Amino acid sequence: MRRALLRFALIIVTLLNSACAAGIYQAIAPEGDENNLKARFDENIALFEPRYEQNALVNTQLMYLCEAYARTKRFTRLSACLDRMEARYNTGEKTYFNIDLYDYIAVSRTKAFIDLGDYSGAIAYSAGYLDKKKSDMSRTFMVQEISYSGLAKALSGDRQGAEAAIAELESVYLGYPFNLVQPERNEGEARIFMALKQYDKAYEVMQRSSAFAEFAKAVAQTALGSPGWFVILELPTQYMRARAAYLSGRIEEAKKGYDALLANERTRDNGEILWQLLFGRGRIAEAEGKGEAALRFYLQSVEVVEQQRRSISSETSKIGFVGDKQALYQGVVDLLIRQGQPAKAFEYVERAKSRALVDLLAERQDLMPQDASSVAQALGQLASLEQRYAYIDAGGRESARLRSAMASVAGELRQKAPELASLVTVEAPDTAGIQARLGADETLLEFYGLGDELYVFTATRQAIRAVKLNGQGLEADVRALREAMHNVDSDAWRSVSRRLYARLLTPVEDALTRPRLTIVSHGALHYLPWSALFDGQRFLVDKVTLRQLPSASVMQFLAVRKVSAVRDMLLLGNPDLGDKDMDLPGAEAEVRAIKALWPNSTMLMRKAATKNALGKAGQLFKVIHVAAHGEFVTDRPLNSRLLLTPEGADNGQLTAGDLYGLRLNADLVTLSACETGMGKVLSGDDVVGLTRGFLYAGANAIVASLWPVSDDETRFLMTSFYGNLKKMPKAEALRQAQLETRKRSPHPFYWSAFQLTGMGR
Repeated sequence: MRRALLRFALIIVTLLNSACAAGIYQAIAPEGDENNLKARFDENIALFEPRYEQNALVNTQLMYLCEAYARTKRFTRLSACLDRMEARYNTGEKTYFNIDLYDYIAVSRTKAFIDLGDYSGAIAYSAGYLDKKKSDMSRTFMVQEISYSGLAKALSGDRQGAEAAIAELESVYLGYPFNLVQPERNEGEARIFMALKQYDKAYEVMQRSSAFAEFAKAVAQTALGSPGWFVILELPTQYMRARAAYLSGRIEEAKKGYDALLANERTRDNGEILWQLLFGRGRIAEAEGKGEAALRFYLQSVEVVEQQRRSISSETSKIGFVGDKQALYQGVVDLLIRQGQPAKAFEYVERAKSRALVDLLAERQDLMPQDASSVAQALGQLASLEQRYAYIDAGGRESARLRSAMASVAGELRQKAPELASLVTVEAPDTAGIQARLGADETLLEFYGLGDELYVFTATRQAIRAVKLNGQGLEADVRALREAMHNVDSDAWRSVSRRLYARLLTPVEDALTRPRLTIVSHGALHYLPWSALFDGQRFLVDKVTLRQLPSASVMQFLAVRKVSAVRDMLLLGNPDLGDKDMDLPGAEAEVRAIKALWPNSTMLMRKAATKNALGKAGQLFKVIHVAAHGEFVTDRPLNSRLLLTPEGADNGQLTAGDLYGLRLNADLVTLSACETGMGKVLSGDDVVGLTRGFLYAGANAIVASLWPVSDDETRFLMTSFYGNLKKMPKAEALRQAQLETRKRSPHPFYWSAFQLTGMGR
C-alpha cells in the first residue's frame, strides 16, 4: 500500500519540482499520509483510533489505520479494521485517487494469512480474488497479490504453483508509466525464490534496478527537502538484498548490509524485518565464532517476535505466527546448550512452543483479583508508559527511564495478577516455578527440535539437563509403529518400538528411576503411544506412571484450578444420530457398566446425549465421560468433533472450536471415542484438537485415544480405570487399567491407545 501512495506523492513532486512542492503536498495530501510515508505508524494509530471507536472514519482514513495495524503486527485489530473498510466499501466508499480500495483490502488479507502461517487460507483467498478482479486491478496491487499468492504456494510446498506465479509476474507489463512498480515485483519474486531455496536467483533479481524509479525518488527527495520522506520505503528492499546475499553465500556483503540497516534508526520502526535482521546478523556472528554476540542478536530478535505475538487473539493464529520463526528459537536453544546453559535453553524451548494454550488459559480464568481497582490502575499506567515509549528515540536518558518504569509496573502487576500479567507483558516462563511444581518422585521429559535436530530436556526439582538425540527419520518411525500396532496378528511392532525406545529414552534412562514421568512431546511424538515403547524386556508403562502435557508452562494454570462441582460424574453414551449404522451398543454397555461402579452418576443416553445437555451440565460434574463417535479432521483441526445427538437446528457436532466457548468445572474428562486424542501439530508445535479444547474449557485432565479400539477392550479398560479411580490418582488409575487390560489382550493395540493429558493426581 505504501508504494501505491508513494506513486501519488512522487507524481505530485515530480511534476511540480519546485521549492513549494512540500507545501503543496501538505495542502492536498490526505490526513495520515505523511505519517504513513515516514513509517510513523503509532502516530497514525493515535490519530485515528479515537474516531474509529466512534465509527467516525471514512475509508481513506481507515486504510491508513489498517496499514498501521498491519505494519505494527496488531493482527486482531487489523482484521476488524479491514472488516470495517469492507462494510463502508459496500455502502459506496470504493475509490481513493482512482485506486479501488477493495484491492487494498484483498492484498492486506492475503498478507495477513501469510504472516499468521495460514498458507492454504492465503492461496484460497488470493485465487478467488484474482479470478474475479485481476483484469481490473491496479498494477501495484496486482503485482502484490500475485507475489503473495506465489509466496504462500512456495511456503506450502507447491513448487510448480510458485514458479507459475513468478512467470506470471514476469509477464506483467511494467514499462512507462508503471516503472515505479518494478521494485515491488523484484521483491515479490525474490521472496518466492528464497522460499524455494533458489538463493542465487533471489540475489540476481535483487540486483535489478529501475532508473526511472530512482530518478523520480531523487527528484522528490530534493523537492521535499527532507531525506526522511522515502527512506523507510527502502528498508525492505535493502533487507532483501542483504538477505539474498547471505543466503547465496556472499557473507561479507550481507554483513555490511545488515549492519547498515541495524545502524539506521528507522529500522526499529519496521517490526516486519527487524526480527529477521537481528536473526540473520546473529547467524553471521555465530558462523564467525562469536557466540556471545550471536546470542545477543538472537535474544533481541525473540523479544521483537514475542512483542508482536501479544497482539494476536485466536489460537491458530498465535501458533502460525510463531511457527514460521522456529529456526530462530532453535538457534537460541542450540547455542545455549553448546554454551552449557541447559536451564536457559529450556526456557526458550517453552517460548518456542508458542505458548498459545498458556495465553488462552490465562484469558479464560477469572483474572481480576479482589483488589481489581489497583490492577486496573497498573494496567492503565503500563499502557501509558508503553505509548510514550513508542514515540521517543531508542537511546538517551528518557528511553532508559521509561524502560525502568515499565519494568517496575510490570513487576507490580505480576505480584497482583500474575496470569493477567502474562497477557500484557512479555516474560520468560518461570523455569524455577516449573521445577517446583514437579513432584519429588517425578521427572519431566520435554522434547524439542526442527528438521533432523532433536533435543530432550530432563527436569526434576533439583536440575535441568539437555541431551541431543538423533531426529533423522523420526516421523517415519512413529508412523511405522502406529501402522504396525493395527496388525494385531503380528509382532512387527516390537522392532520399531525398541528402536524408538533406544533413540528417545535410552540416552536419558536415568530419568526413569523416578516412578512418575511427565512427557511434553514435539512434532510427530504427539502421536506416539509412549506407554508401549519397549526396551526388549519391559514396556515403559511397566516402569513409570505417565502423563502428557502440551507444554510445561501449562502446569501453573492447571495447578490453581479449584474444582467446585458438586456432582460426581456425568455419563453421555451412544448418541442417537438418526442412522442405525452409527449406533454404538458397545458404548452404551460401557456407560452402563461405569454407572454400576458409580451409582450416584448421571447418565444421558441416546436422545438425551446432546451438545446442549453437556454445555448446561458441564459445570456441575467433577468427572465427564463421553462414549460417542469422534472424528479428527486433519486439514481443519478446529473442526475435529464429537458426534452427539442432534437437537432442533443444532446438528449435535461438538467441535474443537466449540470448546473454546464452553465452560466446564471438571477434574477429569474422558473421551471414549475414535481418535479423540489426535490433533494437528502446527508449525509452532502447539496442537489443535479436542484434548486441548477440553483443557481450555476447564478440564484439569483428559483421557483420550490415539486410535479406535474395539468395544470389548475399551469397555474392560474403562471399567477398570473407573474402579481404580476410587482408590488412586488418575494417572496411576489409567496405568493399572492398561496393565490389567494387557493381561487379557497382550497386543499393545488394545491397551496403549489411551493416554492422559493434564493433571495426573
